[in-house]
Amino acid sequence: MLSPTRSSAQTILKAVVTTASTVIQESTRTITEQKEESNDADDSEPSKKKFKDDTEVEVETSVTTQTTTTTTQIRPRPLKKRKVCVSFGYCGAGYFGLQRNAKDKVHRTIEDELVEALVKVDAIPQAHADDMSKMAFQRAARTDKGVSAVANLVSLKLSPLENLTELVNEQLPKQIQMFGVKRVAASFNSKNSCDARTYIYILPTYAFCPIEEITSESYRVTSEILQLIKDVSNEYLGSHNFHNFTSGKKFTDPSARRHIFSINIADPFIEENVEFTIITIKGQSFMLHQIRKMISLIIAIVRGIASRDTIQQAYNADKIDVPKAPPLGLVLEKLHYDRYDKKFGKDGQHEALTWEQAETEIKKFKEDIIIPHIIKKEITDKSMFKWLSFLPCHHFDRLLPFYPPGAYTGVGRGLYLLQQQQESSGKLDDDDDENGGDE
Repeated sequence: MLSPTRSSAQTILKAVVTTASTVIQESTRTITEQKEESNDADDSEPSKKKFKDDTEVEVETSVTTQTTTTTTQIRPRPLKKRKVCVSFGYCGAGYFGLQRNAKDKVHRTIEDELVEALVKVDAIPQAHADDMSKMAFQRAARTDKGVSAVANLVSLKLSPLENLTELVNEQLPKQIQMFGVKRVAASFNSKNSCDARTYIYILPTYAFCPIEEITSESYRVTSEILQLIKDVSNEYLGSHNFHNFTSGKKFTDPSARRHIFSINIADPFIEENVEFTIITIKGQSFMLHQIRKMISLIIAIVRGIASRDTIQQAYNADKIDVPKAPPLGLVLEKLHYDRYDKKFGKDGQHEALTWEQAETEIKKFKEDIIIPHIIKKEITDKSMFKWLSFLPCHHFDRLLPFYPPGAYTGVGRGLYLLQQQQESSGKLDDDDDENGGDE
């Protein structure tokens, strides 16, 4: 039998052990619960998974285990910009040429309308419109004030939106129309990759009326005059130095040498009792005012104001007086990319830049917008008729070094030669008087 003292000690020890065991169990349970809560908290965080689908958007999926619900959020991501070319036509009336100057808010150009339309449809950001070099913008052919284009072309980087052509046309005025967009090689440059350019010049046939006859809108060109026009035009064919057909180029400048592939004269047609014809010129490239000066010299030779050999003289080093024909009738007809089409047109990634799919729209735009405007404007304003009245003021002869350009005020070659003769005679009289010849 245990003593009371020993029994009390065992009771106390048992109580201590029981208490310690309880504390350990509670601690273990607390730790376990904390771990479970931590796991539950982790499970309640949405599990994010991002991937690209065919439409190039970010898809974020969130899964909540406690509520057993799944939500999917689609966030648009910026489309990757692609190098493309844009074919478009325009009537140049009312615009200060094609080329855009982002800092000039007064003189509207064709590119102003095009770039602003691309911004409105989110094809390019405003920052690229303000600094066009950021989108590698390049035009194939620059046209001057009042000059139109059946199908010009620019290259740039933009977001390839679906139905881009239709969206942009909704933002453009009626006299400007986009015909299509095609992806091009990264090395493509709309200007440098172009092999040739074709221009047309629309004018009334009374421009070729011989100077001996009365020039009027009732004039009808004869077959002999048409043949003369063709013969004179053929003297431009081939490679020549066209420094006299532009501004600011010297004879020694290599860039003044240009190649003309073909020149054709269309059969005359009558609109509102006025006879018109179209001259088509295809060349490798053209300088500022070159075509207008070429047309001017053809007119002057056929009318009899300039001599037949003036074209050949203009290829020489001497500066020749050649004025510019009116800009109204000049139209950029077509751009040729033969080398590019041969190399990239059938590689499976790019298309040939021939635009057959838009041929109907291009023809309709030319016949409904450009040509009617030129004919109506010519009949109303008579720009060619007024220009012809000043044509005899140019002598189409060598510009003398001591005469500044534009200083000739005589009427035609005859008056110019008479002026030279009088000046020469005056000098002889002075010499006679000085030497005492009249004794």
